[in-house]
Amino acid sequence: MSQQNRRAMLKTAAAATVSPLLLPFLQRVEAEAAGALATVPRRFLFVVKCSGLTPAELVPTTLAAGLTQPGSEQGWPDELKPSDSLLDVSLAEHELPDSLAPLNDHRDHLTILQGLSGKMCRGGHSAWYGAMGCYHTGSEGNPGRAASATVDGRLAKALPSIFPHVGLTLGGKVLSGVKDSVVYPGISAIDVDRPLPYQASPLMAYKNLFGIAATGPDGQADQQLSTMLLDHMVGDIQMLQRQIAGNDQQKLDYYLEAFESLRDRRRKLSGLEATIRHHAPEVDDKYESSVETDRIEAHFDIAAATLVAGLSNVVTVRADTLDVTYRGLGIEKHVHGLGHAEAVAGMTAVEARNRIRRFQVEQIARVAAKLKAVPEGDGTMLDNTLIVYLSDAAEKHHGSCTEWPFVLVGGISGKLKRTDGGRYLQYPGYGKPGHQTIACLYNSLLEAAGKPRDVFGRFDLNLDQDQQKGPLSELLV
Repeated sequence: MSQQNRRAMLKTAAAATVSPLLLPFLQRVEAEAAGALATVPRRFLFVVKCSGLTPAELVPTTLAAGLTQPGSEQGWPDELKPSDSLLDVSLAEHELPDSLAPLNDHRDHLTILQGLSGKMCRGGHSAWYGAMGCYHTGSEGNPGRAASATVDGRLAKALPSIFPHVGLTLGGKVLSGVKDSVVYPGISAIDVDRPLPYQASPLMAYKNLFGIAATGPDGQADQQLSTMLLDHMVGDIQMLQRQIAGNDQQKLDYYLEAFESLRDRRRKLSGLEATIRHHAPEVDDKYESSVETDRIEAHFDIAAATLVAGLSNVVTVRADTLDVTYRGLGIEKHVHGLGHAEAVAGMTAVEARNRIRRFQVEQIARVAAKLKAVPEGDGTMLDNTLIVYLSDAAEKHHGSCTEWPFVLVGGISGKLKRTDGGRYLQYPGYGKPGHQTIACLYNSLLEAAGKPRDVFGRFDLNLDQDQQKGPLSELLV
Protein backbone atom coordinates (compact mmCIF):
# COMPACT_ATOMS: atom_id res chain seq x y z
CA MET A 1 0.00 0.00 0.00
CA SER A 2 1.39 3.40 -0.96
CA GLN A 3 1.97 6.09 1.68
CA GLN A 4 -0.72 8.20 0.01
CA ASN A 5 -3.30 5.39 0.20
CA ARG A 6 -2.29 4.64 3.80
CA ARG A 7 -2.79 8.25 4.81
CA ALA A 8 -6.17 8.30 3.08
CA MET A 9 -7.24 5.12 4.90
CA LEU A 10 -6.15 6.50 8.28
CA LYS A 11 -7.96 9.79 7.69
CA THR A 12 -11.13 7.88 6.77
CA ALA A 13 -10.81 5.72 9.89
CA ALA A 14 -10.25 8.74 12.09
CA ALA A 15 -13.22 10.58 10.63
CA ALA A 16 -15.45 7.54 11.02
CA THR A 17 -14.48 6.58 14.55
CA VAL A 18 -13.03 9.48 16.50
CA SER A 19 -13.76 12.79 14.79
CA PRO A 20 -13.95 15.42 16.15
CA LEU A 21 -12.14 14.08 19.20
CA LEU A 22 -8.77 13.69 17.45
CA LEU A 23 -7.58 10.77 19.46
CA PRO A 24 -3.87 10.90 20.31
CA PHE A 25 -3.17 7.38 19.16
CA LEU A 26 -4.56 7.82 15.63
CA GLN A 27 -2.97 11.25 15.40
CA ARG A 28 0.40 9.68 16.05
CA VAL A 29 -0.10 6.90 13.52
CA GLU A 30 -1.39 9.32 10.89
CA ALA A 31 1.56 11.69 11.46
CA GLU A 32 4.00 8.85 10.92
CA ALA A 33 2.20 7.72 7.76
CA ALA A 34 2.41 11.27 6.44
CA GLY A 35 6.11 11.48 7.24
CA ALA A 36 5.38 14.38 9.61
CA LEU A 37 7.76 13.13 12.28
CA ALA A 38 7.95 16.60 13.82
CA THR A 39 4.41 16.04 15.07
CA VAL A 40 5.29 12.79 16.84
CA PRO A 41 4.75 13.51 20.57
CA ARG A 42 7.71 14.45 22.73
CA ARG A 43 7.33 13.05 26.21
CA PHE A 44 8.96 13.59 29.57
CA LEU A 45 9.14 11.43 32.67
CA PHE A 46 10.60 13.15 35.74
CA VAL A 47 11.74 10.90 38.59
CA VAL A 48 12.39 12.92 41.75
CA LYS A 49 14.46 11.39 44.52
CA CYS A 50 14.50 12.64 48.08
CA SER A 51 17.60 13.37 50.17
CA GLY A 52 20.13 13.98 47.47
CA LEU A 53 21.36 12.20 44.39
CA THR A 54 25.03 12.01 45.38
CA PRO A 55 27.16 13.31 42.47
CA ALA A 56 30.26 11.22 43.23
CA GLU A 57 28.15 8.05 43.13
CA LEU A 58 27.22 8.82 39.51
CA VAL A 59 30.78 9.11 38.24
CA PRO A 60 31.93 6.10 36.14
CA THR A 61 34.18 3.89 38.25
CA THR A 62 37.03 4.25 35.75
CA LEU A 63 36.92 8.05 36.15
CA ALA A 64 36.29 8.23 39.89
CA ALA A 65 39.93 8.48 40.98
CA GLY A 66 40.41 11.78 39.16
CA LEU A 67 36.94 13.29 39.61
CA THR A 68 36.01 12.48 43.22
CA GLN A 69 37.41 13.02 46.70
CA PRO A 70 36.63 11.68 50.22
CA GLY A 71 33.62 13.13 51.99
CA SER A 72 34.03 15.96 54.47
CA GLU A 73 33.00 13.77 57.43
CA GLN A 74 33.58 10.14 58.36
CA GLY A 75 30.84 7.88 57.09
CA TRP A 76 29.65 10.40 54.53
CA PRO A 77 29.75 9.67 50.78
CA ASP A 78 32.57 10.81 48.53
CA GLU A 79 32.24 14.22 46.89
CA LEU A 80 32.60 15.40 43.31
CA LYS A 81 35.64 17.58 42.62
CA PRO A 82 34.59 20.86 40.97
CA SER A 83 35.98 21.00 37.44
CA ASP A 84 37.82 24.03 36.05
CA SER A 85 36.63 23.34 32.52
CA LEU A 86 33.88 21.50 30.65
CA LEU A 87 34.27 17.71 30.65
CA ASP A 88 32.56 15.90 27.79
CA VAL A 89 33.47 12.21 27.86
CA SER A 90 32.08 9.24 25.94
CA LEU A 91 31.03 6.43 28.28
CA ALA A 92 31.77 3.77 25.66
CA GLU A 93 35.05 2.72 27.29
CA HIS A 94 34.05 3.37 30.90
CA GLU A 95 32.31 1.26 33.53
CA LEU A 96 29.12 2.66 35.00
CA PRO A 97 28.96 2.97 38.79
CA ASP A 98 26.99 0.31 40.63
CA SER A 99 23.83 2.37 41.09
CA LEU A 100 23.64 3.12 37.34
CA ALA A 101 24.56 -0.40 36.19
CA PRO A 102 20.90 -1.27 35.40
CA LEU A 103 21.17 1.25 32.53
CA ASN A 104 23.90 -0.69 30.75
CA ASP A 105 21.39 -1.89 28.13
CA HIS A 106 20.43 1.74 27.45
CA ARG A 107 23.90 3.31 27.28
CA ASP A 108 23.29 4.85 23.86
CA HIS A 109 20.41 6.81 25.43
CA LEU A 110 22.27 7.76 28.64
CA THR A 111 23.66 11.17 29.63
CA ILE A 112 25.13 11.79 33.10
CA LEU A 113 24.92 15.54 33.67
CA GLN A 114 26.93 17.16 36.48
CA GLY A 115 28.25 20.56 37.57
CA LEU A 116 25.02 22.59 37.32
CA SER A 117 24.04 24.71 40.33
CA GLY A 118 20.70 25.88 41.68
CA LYS A 119 21.45 28.39 44.41
CA MET A 120 18.44 30.48 43.45
CA CYS A 121 16.65 27.73 45.42
CA ARG A 122 16.66 27.03 49.13
CA GLY A 123 18.90 24.26 50.47
CA GLY A 124 18.10 21.82 53.24
CA HIS A 125 15.81 18.81 53.19
CA SER A 126 14.04 19.93 50.01
CA ALA A 127 14.00 22.83 47.59
CA TRP A 128 10.27 22.18 47.17
CA TYR A 129 8.89 23.83 44.00
CA GLY A 130 12.33 25.35 43.46
CA ALA A 131 13.90 22.05 42.39
CA MET A 132 11.93 22.17 39.14
CA GLY A 133 10.93 25.84 39.27
CA CYS A 134 14.24 27.61 40.05
CA TYR A 135 13.19 29.90 42.91
CA HIS A 136 13.45 30.08 46.70
CA THR A 137 10.39 28.96 48.63
CA GLY A 138 9.23 27.27 51.81
CA SER A 139 10.91 26.06 54.99
CA GLU A 140 11.96 22.65 56.29
CA GLY A 141 8.39 21.44 56.77
CA ASN A 142 6.42 23.71 54.46
CA PRO A 143 6.66 23.98 50.65
CA GLY A 144 5.62 27.62 50.67
CA ARG A 145 3.89 28.97 47.57
CA ALA A 146 4.45 28.16 43.95
CA ALA A 147 5.90 31.40 42.57
CA SER A 148 5.58 30.16 38.97
CA ALA A 149 5.12 26.97 36.99
CA THR A 150 7.71 24.23 37.42
CA VAL A 151 9.33 22.67 34.37
CA ASP A 152 6.96 19.68 34.35
CA GLY A 153 4.01 22.08 34.60
CA ARG A 154 5.29 24.19 31.70
CA LEU A 155 5.89 21.09 29.59
CA ALA A 156 2.37 19.89 30.38
CA LYS A 157 1.06 23.11 28.84
CA ALA A 158 3.40 22.82 25.87
CA LEU A 159 2.53 19.17 25.16
CA PRO A 160 -1.26 18.89 25.67
CA SER A 161 -2.87 15.50 26.11
CA ILE A 162 -5.91 13.91 27.75
CA PHE A 163 -4.20 14.14 31.14
CA PRO A 164 -1.87 17.16 30.87
CA HIS A 165 0.21 16.02 33.85
CA VAL A 166 0.22 12.79 35.82
CA GLY A 167 1.81 12.85 39.27
CA LEU A 168 2.59 9.62 41.15
CA THR A 169 4.14 9.49 44.59
CA LEU A 170 4.90 7.27 47.54
CA GLY A 171 4.19 9.91 50.15
CA GLY A 172 3.22 13.52 50.66
CA LYS A 173 5.53 16.29 51.82
CA VAL A 174 9.22 15.64 52.30
CA LEU A 175 9.00 14.59 55.97
CA SER A 176 5.93 12.39 55.58
CA GLY A 177 5.68 8.64 55.07
CA VAL A 178 3.68 6.42 52.71
CA LYS A 179 0.23 7.79 51.88
CA ASP A 180 -2.87 6.32 50.27
CA SER A 181 -4.64 9.36 48.89
CA VAL A 182 -4.33 12.36 46.59
CA VAL A 183 -1.56 14.60 47.96
CA TYR A 184 0.22 17.83 47.10
CA PRO A 185 3.92 17.14 47.77
CA GLY A 186 4.90 20.72 46.93
CA ILE A 187 7.29 20.02 44.05
CA SER A 188 5.18 20.63 40.91
CA ALA A 189 2.97 23.54 39.83
CA ILE A 190 1.07 24.41 36.67
CA ASP A 191 1.11 28.16 37.45
CA VAL A 192 1.42 30.68 40.27
CA ASP A 193 -0.23 29.27 43.42
CA ARG A 194 -1.50 26.27 41.44
CA PRO A 195 0.27 23.17 42.76
CA LEU A 196 -0.19 19.92 40.88
CA PRO A 197 -1.78 16.92 42.64
CA TYR A 198 -0.15 13.50 42.94
CA GLN A 199 -1.84 10.15 43.46
CA ALA A 200 -0.17 8.19 46.26
CA SER A 201 -2.30 5.05 45.87
CA PRO A 202 -1.23 2.90 42.90
CA LEU A 203 -4.67 1.28 42.79
CA MET A 204 -6.48 4.62 42.65
CA ALA A 205 -4.02 5.91 40.06
CA TYR A 206 -4.76 2.84 37.97
CA LYS A 207 -8.52 3.37 38.26
CA ASN A 208 -8.25 7.07 37.40
CA LEU A 209 -6.10 6.49 34.33
CA PHE A 210 -7.18 3.07 33.08
CA GLY A 211 -10.67 2.72 34.56
CA ILE A 212 -12.11 2.61 31.04
CA ALA A 213 -10.35 -0.74 30.69
CA ALA A 214 -12.14 -2.19 33.72
CA THR A 215 -14.01 -5.41 33.05
CA GLY A 216 -16.91 -7.10 34.76
CA PRO A 217 -20.36 -5.76 35.73
CA ASP A 218 -19.09 -3.34 38.39
CA GLY A 219 -16.56 -1.71 36.11
CA GLN A 220 -19.00 -1.42 33.21
CA ALA A 221 -21.72 -0.01 35.45
CA ASP A 222 -19.35 2.65 36.81
CA GLN A 223 -18.41 3.70 33.27
CA GLN A 224 -22.02 3.93 32.08
CA LEU A 225 -23.16 5.83 35.16
CA SER A 226 -20.33 8.37 34.88
CA THR A 227 -21.11 9.01 31.23
CA MET A 228 -24.86 9.41 31.83
CA LEU A 229 -24.36 11.78 34.76
CA LEU A 230 -21.96 14.00 32.83
CA ASP A 231 -24.26 14.11 29.78
CA HIS A 232 -27.25 15.06 31.92
CA MET A 233 -25.26 17.64 33.87
CA VAL A 234 -24.07 19.36 30.70
CA GLY A 235 -27.62 19.33 29.29
CA ASP A 236 -29.09 20.79 32.46
CA ILE A 237 -26.51 23.59 32.57
CA GLN A 238 -27.11 24.45 28.91
CA MET A 239 -30.87 24.60 29.49
CA LEU A 240 -30.47 26.80 32.55
CA GLN A 241 -28.17 29.14 30.64
CA ARG A 242 -31.02 30.02 28.28
CA GLN A 243 -33.16 31.15 31.18
CA ILE A 244 -30.79 33.48 33.01
CA ALA A 245 -28.47 36.33 32.12
CA GLY A 246 -25.73 38.56 33.43
CA ASN A 247 -23.26 37.44 36.09
CA ASP A 248 -25.18 34.25 36.85
CA GLN A 249 -24.87 33.14 33.25
CA GLN A 250 -21.14 33.87 33.35
CA LYS A 251 -20.80 31.70 36.44
CA LEU A 252 -22.60 28.90 34.64
CA ASP A 253 -20.15 29.25 31.77
CA TYR A 254 -17.38 28.12 34.10
CA TYR A 255 -19.45 25.19 35.36
CA LEU A 256 -20.30 24.21 31.79
CA GLU A 257 -16.67 24.36 30.75
CA ALA A 258 -15.66 22.16 33.67
CA PHE A 259 -18.30 19.49 33.08
CA GLU A 260 -17.84 19.52 29.31
CA SER A 261 -14.14 18.99 29.89
CA LEU A 262 -14.86 15.97 32.09
CA ARG A 263 -17.35 14.59 29.59
CA ASP A 264 -15.03 15.09 26.64
CA ARG A 265 -12.19 13.45 28.52
CA ARG A 266 -14.37 10.39 29.13
CA ARG A 267 -15.36 10.31 25.47
CA LYS A 268 -11.75 10.52 24.41
CA LEU A 269 -10.91 7.71 26.80
CA SER A 270 -13.80 5.67 25.40
CA GLY A 271 -12.40 6.12 21.91
CA LEU A 272 -9.02 4.97 23.16
CA GLU A 273 -10.44 1.94 24.94
CA ALA A 274 -8.71 -0.67 22.78
CA THR A 275 -5.35 1.06 23.14
CA ILE A 276 -5.80 1.52 26.89
CA ARG A 277 -6.78 -2.12 27.37
CA HIS A 278 -3.71 -3.22 25.46
CA HIS A 279 -1.24 -1.09 27.43
CA ALA A 280 -2.82 -0.99 30.90
CA PRO A 281 -0.57 -2.74 33.44
CA GLU A 282 -1.83 -5.93 35.01
CA VAL A 283 -3.19 -5.22 38.48
CA ASP A 284 -1.71 -7.56 41.07
CA ASP A 285 -1.03 -7.57 44.79
CA LYS A 286 1.65 -4.88 44.56
CA TYR A 287 -1.03 -2.28 43.76
CA GLU A 288 -2.49 -2.69 47.25
CA SER A 289 0.69 -3.66 49.07
CA SER A 290 1.92 -1.70 52.08
CA VAL A 291 5.54 -2.49 51.12
CA GLU A 292 7.09 0.63 49.65
CA THR A 293 9.10 -1.18 46.95
CA ASP A 294 5.92 -2.85 45.64
CA ARG A 295 4.14 0.48 45.46
CA ILE A 296 7.05 2.17 43.69
CA GLU A 297 7.19 -0.63 41.12
CA ALA A 298 3.44 -0.25 40.56
CA HIS A 299 3.81 3.50 40.03
CA PHE A 300 6.53 2.97 37.43
CA ASP A 301 4.32 0.41 35.65
CA ILE A 302 1.56 3.03 35.55
CA ALA A 303 3.96 5.72 34.32
CA ALA A 304 5.16 3.54 31.43
CA ALA A 305 1.65 2.51 30.43
CA THR A 306 0.42 6.11 30.61
CA LEU A 307 3.09 7.22 28.15
CA VAL A 308 2.72 4.26 25.80
CA ALA A 309 -1.07 4.52 25.69
CA GLY A 310 -0.86 8.25 24.88
CA LEU A 311 -2.82 9.36 27.94
CA SER A 312 -0.21 11.95 28.93
CA ASN A 313 3.04 13.38 27.62
CA VAL A 314 4.33 14.51 31.03
CA VAL A 315 4.57 12.26 34.09
CA THR A 316 6.36 12.95 37.37
CA VAL A 317 7.15 10.17 39.85
CA ARG A 318 8.11 11.31 43.35
CA ALA A 319 9.96 8.12 44.27
CA ASP A 320 10.25 8.53 48.05
CA THR A 321 10.30 10.91 51.01
CA LEU A 322 12.57 11.30 54.04
CA ASP A 323 10.22 9.26 56.23
CA VAL A 324 10.10 6.22 53.93
CA THR A 325 11.76 3.03 55.15
CA TYR A 326 12.82 0.60 52.41
CA ARG A 327 11.91 -2.61 54.18
CA GLY A 328 11.58 -4.32 50.80
CA LEU A 329 15.33 -3.78 50.31
CA GLY A 330 16.26 -5.03 53.78
CA ILE A 331 16.87 -1.50 55.10
CA GLU A 332 15.33 -0.90 58.53
CA LYS A 333 16.15 2.81 58.69
CA HIS A 334 14.21 5.65 57.11
CA VAL A 335 15.75 7.79 54.39
CA HIS A 336 16.20 10.70 56.81
CA GLY A 337 18.42 8.66 59.12
CA LEU A 338 20.49 7.38 56.21
CA GLY A 339 21.02 10.97 55.12
CA HIS A 340 22.62 11.62 58.51
CA ALA A 341 24.98 8.66 57.99
CA GLU A 342 23.18 6.39 60.47
CA ALA A 343 24.27 2.81 59.79
CA VAL A 344 21.87 -0.12 59.41
CA ALA A 345 22.34 -3.81 60.09
CA GLY A 346 24.75 -5.35 57.61
CA MET A 347 25.64 -2.19 55.68
CA THR A 348 26.83 1.37 56.00
CA ALA A 349 24.58 4.34 55.31
CA VAL A 350 26.44 4.90 52.01
CA GLU A 351 25.80 1.28 50.98
CA ALA A 352 22.13 1.54 51.96
CA ARG A 353 21.64 4.73 49.97
CA ASN A 354 23.36 3.14 47.00
CA ARG A 355 20.97 0.17 47.24
CA ILE A 356 18.00 2.54 47.21
CA ARG A 357 19.38 4.52 44.29
CA ARG A 358 20.04 1.34 42.31
CA PHE A 359 16.49 0.14 42.96
CA GLN A 360 15.09 3.39 41.60
CA VAL A 361 17.38 3.20 38.56
CA GLU A 362 16.16 -0.36 37.97
CA GLN A 363 12.63 1.05 37.69
CA ILE A 364 13.84 3.69 35.24
CA ALA A 365 15.53 0.95 33.19
CA ARG A 366 12.28 -1.05 33.13
CA VAL A 367 10.39 1.96 31.76
CA ALA A 368 13.14 2.59 29.19
CA ALA A 369 12.92 -1.03 28.03
CA LYS A 370 9.15 -0.78 27.56
CA LEU A 371 9.48 2.44 25.56
CA LYS A 372 12.30 1.02 23.47
CA ALA A 373 10.09 -1.95 22.52
CA VAL A 374 7.51 0.34 20.83
CA PRO A 375 8.44 1.41 17.26
CA GLU A 376 7.76 5.06 16.52
CA GLY A 377 8.83 7.21 13.59
CA ASP A 378 12.35 6.30 12.52
CA GLY A 379 13.13 4.73 15.90
CA THR A 380 11.27 3.90 19.11
CA MET A 381 9.26 5.70 21.75
CA LEU A 382 12.43 5.98 23.85
CA ASP A 383 13.96 8.15 21.12
CA ASN A 384 11.07 10.61 21.63
CA THR A 385 10.86 10.39 25.43
CA LEU A 386 13.30 11.84 27.96
CA ILE A 387 13.49 10.38 31.47
CA VAL A 388 15.00 12.91 33.91
CA TYR A 389 16.26 11.56 37.24
CA LEU A 390 16.98 14.28 39.80
CA SER A 391 16.90 15.14 43.48
CA ASP A 392 14.66 17.67 45.18
CA ALA A 393 17.58 18.53 47.50
CA ALA A 394 20.51 18.97 45.12
CA GLU A 395 23.76 17.18 45.87
CA LYS A 396 23.29 15.74 49.39
CA HIS A 397 21.17 15.56 52.50
CA HIS A 398 20.80 19.21 53.55
CA GLY A 399 22.02 20.19 50.09
CA SER A 400 23.78 23.49 49.46
CA CYS A 401 22.60 23.59 45.81
CA THR A 402 26.09 24.40 44.48
CA GLU A 403 25.96 21.14 42.52
CA TRP A 404 22.81 19.51 41.15
CA PRO A 405 23.30 16.22 39.31
CA PHE A 406 20.95 14.74 36.71
CA VAL A 407 20.71 11.43 34.89
CA LEU A 408 19.02 11.63 31.48
CA VAL A 409 17.76 8.55 29.64
CA GLY A 410 16.16 8.67 26.20
CA GLY A 411 15.93 11.30 23.50
CA ILE A 412 13.83 14.28 22.49
CA SER A 413 12.99 13.52 18.86
CA GLY A 414 16.57 14.05 17.73
CA LYS A 415 17.05 17.27 19.72
CA LEU A 416 19.36 15.74 22.36
CA LYS A 417 23.01 15.17 21.48
CA ARG A 418 23.88 11.53 22.02
CA THR A 419 27.03 9.47 21.63
CA ASP A 420 27.47 5.73 21.15
CA GLY A 421 27.92 4.19 24.56
CA GLY A 422 26.56 7.20 26.44
CA ARG A 423 27.89 10.56 27.58
CA TYR A 424 29.34 12.08 30.75
CA LEU A 425 28.98 15.87 30.76
CA GLN A 426 30.32 17.93 33.68
CA TYR A 427 30.21 21.73 33.67
CA PRO A 428 32.81 23.91 35.43
CA GLY A 429 32.26 24.32 39.16
CA TYR A 430 30.24 27.05 40.82
CA GLY A 431 31.46 30.55 39.97
CA LYS A 432 34.00 29.37 37.40
CA PRO A 433 33.95 30.53 33.76
CA GLY A 434 31.54 28.40 31.76
CA HIS A 435 29.47 27.39 34.79
CA GLN A 436 25.73 26.92 34.16
CA THR A 437 22.61 26.43 36.27
CA ILE A 438 19.66 24.05 36.36
CA ALA A 439 17.59 26.84 34.78
CA CYS A 440 19.63 26.37 31.59
CA LEU A 441 18.77 22.66 31.59
CA TYR A 442 15.06 23.45 31.91
CA ASN A 443 15.38 26.02 29.12
CA SER A 444 16.88 23.20 27.04
CA LEU A 445 13.94 20.88 27.70
CA LEU A 446 11.44 23.58 26.80
CA GLU A 447 13.30 24.45 23.61
CA ALA A 448 13.29 20.79 22.61
CA ALA A 449 9.54 20.74 23.28
CA GLY A 450 9.04 23.69 20.92
CA LYS A 451 8.56 26.34 23.62
CA PRO A 452 11.96 28.11 23.85
CA ARG A 453 12.60 30.67 26.55
CA ASP A 454 15.67 32.63 27.58
CA VAL A 455 15.03 32.84 31.33
CA PHE A 456 13.54 30.20 33.62
CA GLY A 457 12.60 30.96 37.22
CA ARG A 458 14.73 33.48 39.12
CA PHE A 459 18.40 34.36 38.95
CA ASP A 460 21.13 33.38 41.40
CA LEU A 461 22.28 36.90 42.30
CA ASN A 462 25.85 35.70 42.94
CA LEU A 463 26.32 34.58 39.34
CA ASP A 464 26.53 36.47 36.08
CA GLN A 465 23.09 36.49 34.47
CA ASP A 466 24.55 35.24 31.18
CA GLN A 467 25.44 31.98 32.94
CA GLN A 468 21.75 31.48 33.70
CA LYS A 469 20.12 32.28 30.35
CA GLY A 470 19.19 30.16 27.37
CA PRO A 471 19.66 26.41 26.85
CA LEU A 472 22.73 24.28 27.31
CA SER A 473 24.25 24.41 23.84
CA GLU A 474 26.39 21.34 24.58
CA LEU A 475 23.27 19.29 25.33
CA LEU A 476 21.13 20.03 22.26
CA VAL A 477 21.70 19.36 18.60
